[in-house]
Amino acid sequence: MTIITKKDLSEMEEYYFWSGNRQYVPFPADLKRKLLKIYGKEPLPRNWTEQDIHEGSRKIIIEYFQN
Repeated sequence: MTIITKKDLSEMEEYYFWSGNRQYVPFPADLKRKLLKIYGKEPLPRNWTEQDIHEGSRKIIIEYFQN
């Protein structure tokens, strides 16, 4: 079972900071809530993969900061 946790969100923030996207850090609270709501629990009967979470969260984060 793969889900996103608060620790994972902290690691994502660190990744975006060190990869040159410093305008994205720190993540606003509403963005964190959105990511946890979507990827914080398994969508039964399916399962998230790490790739699902990585790609989906990346798209949500980019879209959030472009608006």
